[in-house]
Amino acid sequence: MADYSSLPQHDQEEAGHAYPQPKGEFFRKHKKTTIVLATAAIALLATSAYFLGASNELSHNKVHYEEVGISAGHFANGLNKCKAINRENKHDYPVPEARQVNPRFVNGTAPTLFKNGYIFDGVNESYKGDVLIDRGLIVAVGGNITAPEDAVVVDLKGHILTPGIVDMHSHLGVDSWPELEATQDTNEMTQPLTPFVRSLDGFNPSDPAREWVLSGGITTSLILPGSGNIMGGEAYSVKMRKVDTLSTEDMLVQAGEDDKWRYMKMACGENPKRYYGGYLGRMPSTRLGEGWLLRDQFAKATELKRAQDDWCIAAENLPKFGRHRLDKPFPEDLQYESLVGILRDDVKLNIHCYETHDLEAMVRHSNEYKFKISAFHHGLDAYRVPEILKRAYKVVPVVATFAGKFGYKKEAFQSSVNAAKILADNGIPVAMKSDHPVLNSQHLVYEAAQARHYGLSETLAIASVTSVPAKALGLDHRIGRIAVGMDADVVVWEKHPLSLGAHPLQVYIDGIAQIENVKPETWDEQGEPLTFEELPELSVPKDKDSCTANAESGVFTGIKKILLEGAEEFSAQGDLTVVIDNGDVVCAGHCRHEAAAMGKKDAPVYDLGGEGVVLPSLLSVGAPNLGLQEIAAEDTTGDGHPGLSPEVIDAADGLKFGGLHMDEAYKAGVLVGVTAPDSQHVIQGVSVAFSTGAESAISPKGAILKEKVALHVRIGQASKSPLFPTVSSQISFLRSALEKGLSELFHPNEEFSLVTRGKIPLVIEVHNRDEILRLLQIKKQLEKSGAQIKMSLIGATEAWTVAEALAEAEVGVILKPFLCTPVQWTAQQCLPGAPLTNETGLSVLYKAGVKVGLAAHEPEDVRQLSWIAGWARSDLGISEKEAVGLVSWNLAEIVGLPTGPTGLVIYNGDPFEFGAKVSVIVGGGKSGIQCNPRAF
Repeated sequence: MADYSSLPQHDQEEAGHAYPQPKGEFFRKHKKTTIVLATAAIALLATSAYFLGASNELSHNKVHYEEVGISAGHFANGLNKCKAINRENKHDYPVPEARQVNPRFVNGTAPTLFKNGYIFDGVNESYKGDVLIDRGLIVAVGGNITAPEDAVVVDLKGHILTPGIVDMHSHLGVDSWPELEATQDTNEMTQPLTPFVRSLDGFNPSDPAREWVLSGGITTSLILPGSGNIMGGEAYSVKMRKVDTLSTEDMLVQAGEDDKWRYMKMACGENPKRYYGGYLGRMPSTRLGEGWLLRDQFAKATELKRAQDDWCIAAENLPKFGRHRLDKPFPEDLQYESLVGILRDDVKLNIHCYETHDLEAMVRHSNEYKFKISAFHHGLDAYRVPEILKRAYKVVPVVATFAGKFGYKKEAFQSSVNAAKILADNGIPVAMKSDHPVLNSQHLVYEAAQARHYGLSETLAIASVTSVPAKALGLDHRIGRIAVGMDADVVVWEKHPLSLGAHPLQVYIDGIAQIENVKPETWDEQGEPLTFEELPELSVPKDKDSCTANAESGVFTGIKKILLEGAEEFSAQGDLTVVIDNGDVVCAGHCRHEAAAMGKKDAPVYDLGGEGVVLPSLLSVGAPNLGLQEIAAEDTTGDGHPGLSPEVIDAADGLKFGGLHMDEAYKAGVLVGVTAPDSQHVIQGVSVAFSTGAESAISPKGAILKEKVALHVRIGQASKSPLFPTVSSQISFLRSALEKGLSELFHPNEEFSLVTRGKIPLVIEVHNRDEILRLLQIKKQLEKSGAQIKMSLIGATEAWTVAEALAEAEVGVILKPFLCTPVQWTAQQCLPGAPLTNETGLSVLYKAGVKVGLAAHEPEDVRQLSWIAGWARSDLGISEKEAVGLVSWNLAEIVGLPTGPTGLVIYNGDPFEFGAKVSVIVGGGKSGIQCNPRAF
């Protein structure tokens, strides 16, 4: 480290000016006085020299009479940096009420008065009132506000107004749509320590996702580097409003401000060690290596900070007279500058971290090097260690997390749907985030809605996407609340934002309406906001076997809806009944006679409190690896991942029962799964149908429902390989195989022969419109030669563009995911839905008469199938029974399964809205009557 004990100064200037020599009598008369004065001057100079440090021996501030080491400009620059470092009111922003204008305000923007709405302000319970915005700010909140003469008046007609949604974990603009190598700027994966790179330098304001995300009510996003590195780099908070300049800097929340918060992304756990150790064979290959590399970087940053502080102290202690400067410039190193910013509390640190020991390691590091952690991101294990989080240096980190994701890798395996509530109950602030494009940020509010369903209060659920992330970003003086002086970022909602299928009607950023062609006068009138009331719990009879594998019979009362394929009954009084005898449903509806008969047998009676809703088993088709692989990233946890083997494999041979994903599906009422192998070959293999609740393949209640369901193939980008490097080679192979099957070159029981004779369906995963049309042409050509092909599509992003052709060919479609995104270059024709488009892919297909089903995109999403159906019902305006079909008998028909009963699920309320839970399950591979299964 530099030695700052020597403090050189400028060469001495001349001592004084020349005066005329004294002459004659005057000089003689004053000689004595002159001598006395001269002596006094000498003494004064000596004393001054002592106190000014002229004596190296006596002064602590030693002075060298030598040339100056640095220029006056460099010295002044260093002093300015010292002043900035030591400023007392760092990031002490004016209170919102004192703000007069938003620095992002666009001249000419008219004031807007919102009247007759319900206000969810981000921190309090809702209330009815008006809001006036002007100069890019909220200037008045209350009742009966008078509009300025030039104001636009928006009658909310009872609709809900919230703050703009804040997503504190997004890769929008650095991981742009469509996904191309040219646009991937999320991770600088050349070394594990890159705190010096900046997402600002890769952010693309023209990412098509911006408009989609904005349409979901997101007004501010923190654009983070990815999680591949231990230190990923600096992040930036941007607003989603399009700027004419196409300038990233003009999109910054703090554009026009001098004292900006900075942000850093770091990561721990699996990601860095898996990539660098597993793929590159270099450090870190373990969490031990991660810890060392992180601590080494912070140690170096701490040393640089100490050198800077020493320089500032030395500069502060220079002599007060004369022109004194240090001989070395203010110490700087761009590689460590952002880390020093963390140590000085100028940079908000955000850490990707999952497991308990990873979280504790970061807490330990924070105390060792004295830096604050603004937030742990993902943090799916954080609910298990709230007290450890509270040990972090000086502040309790926010946990920015998912509501229901789990199991996609080891460190996500212990996740709990109750995590948000547990954390909040323990005083840990909780934010919901998207990790866009991992989850489409357009639907971030859906995460908050799930958190409320699993126990987080309505107020905290709204806060989890507004005021909590705003505070974690250090921007709670501007965004995240509806209050006087806050930025005019607000959202008008079509219905309660925490209800299924909710979407904005209009979004305002900096006081400017963002969605075109919206006419508030056409909005419908709304009553009071939806209230989330507790539904009655299942009343269980006292019989000791009433909710066990031994309970084969029972009477279920207090039911108001029965929605089975062959039956549909409603009762406002909730007096419908379901009767089970020896494991079979003997009656569903008005069953007085059957119930009386069971009464004579002393069958137990279960009461749903008048709110019960009966559905058949829901069906999962196409969720990857359900029952085959427990953790996708770990081959040892299941069947594995087949390569390019030409053999047509059967999923039944690799099926594993009793896993977490199967159990969670069962507890959500998804009693039947259909899974195909996951091969790199065009031919995936033959799917199997199974009961998700079965303990093993030889379960007496029917574990394997059908060994050979359908032949699955994959066409498109995902199947490009050394064997099939082009889509055309894939289609050519498929055509050839089908022709051979039709020509009897194969054995009659060979899969392609079965497909061409209509014995098993052909399910093709495909997304592109032209590829879909080519497959339809092949089907038609083969059928002219006598083939009978039951073809269906899965995935099908662009299927809506050829809906009429699919309907004519009687080809069914399983949408996966239900709400698509334009992630593939060859499948960009994807409808985002309201408020950007009036239609979705589902609505177009449905109206064209195509048989449609819905699938979970990931295994952990299977337990959301009833919500997916409810969301679709909200968009389509279809009946509840039709909605059930989308995730039940429609799917069975598409893949050729019987549509008869395979189990029964009874909910304690409407399964197509948040709040209802599964109360009773009969069937699904388990014996008896299962009561109140709950998601983990």
